[in-house]
Amino acid sequence: MRVPVWSYPIKGFYFFFRHGHRLMQHVIRFVIEVIAATVGILFLLFYGTFVSQRDFLDRFLPDWLGVPGTIALIILETAIAVVLLFQYRLEVAQHNLFISVLAIRDVRVEPVTPDEREWLQERLIPQLVGVPAHAPMKKISKKKKNQKYLSSVLTEGQHPIMRYILTLPLNFIPVAGSALFCWLNSFPTAVGLHEHYYSELKGLTPEEFSAVVHAKKPQYQHFGVVASAFSLVPGLDVILILTNAVGAALWAADMEKTQGTIKSKWALEKFDKGGRSYGTFRPSSSGESSHC
Repeated sequence: MRVPVWSYPIKGFYFFFRHGHRLMQHVIRFVIEVIAATVGILFLLFYGTFVSQRDFLDRFLPDWLGVPGTIALIILETAIAVVLLFQYRLEVAQHNLFISVLAIRDVRVEPVTPDEREWLQERLIPQLVGVPAHAPMKKISKKKKNQKYLSSVLTEGQHPIMRYILTLPLNFIPVAGSALFCWLNSFPTAVGLHEHYYSELKGLTPEEFSAVVHAKKPQYQHFGVVASAFSLVPGLDVILILTNAVGAALWAADMEKTQGTIKSKWALEKFDKGGRSYGTFRPSSSGESSHC
């Protein structure tokens, strides 16, 4: 029985603290630095810019919104500054946690076999871009690869930090804004946590990696919604962003422990039955691909 993918961020939180003696060493310095930077930036912005920012907002907002609006703006500015300053360090910490979790679970990730790669290139990718089922898959797969038919797929998940920053202000809208923020960031957040698994450990090309995650897009969205929500928890957001990587590693470990080829490990069996992606692309009457 497969575990619901949305539960993995929650499982990652509990796993992190159950094995804290083995995992904390990878992140303790990072957490301390982020907390110190956050406090320092908040102090500087409140001390040095509060009055000027309040005066600026008073030109556009009612008087009673001046102070709350300024506080919210400073918090937003601090969040953006911390994200930009620590993004690389965060990726390193998440990578180290991912590898450590696989070691704790005693999981050895094997690269894809030649037969599995052939299936990805000749079966999965052509279906995702809307190739007719009766077409000569090998020939069309190569043709479409050369013509960059997956260019839209390959760029959809790019620049997740920019999307994160641009959508942060949505959280000023209670409930609905935060829910929209989590949904918009769900897919790139989740995919980013598995990029190392697919690209480095499994050895997929960028095209193959993109095809697999889009074939599993609803699962990554479900995981990403919970992971994005965790990043909004005040006071625990730094820890929870890290435990999201633990949850992603637990998901990868469970996939690796599943018997069979990547079709069963990654739940892609339906693409052997003429299935297609969950709305990322759909075939047009001419066999070309188009966005849903």
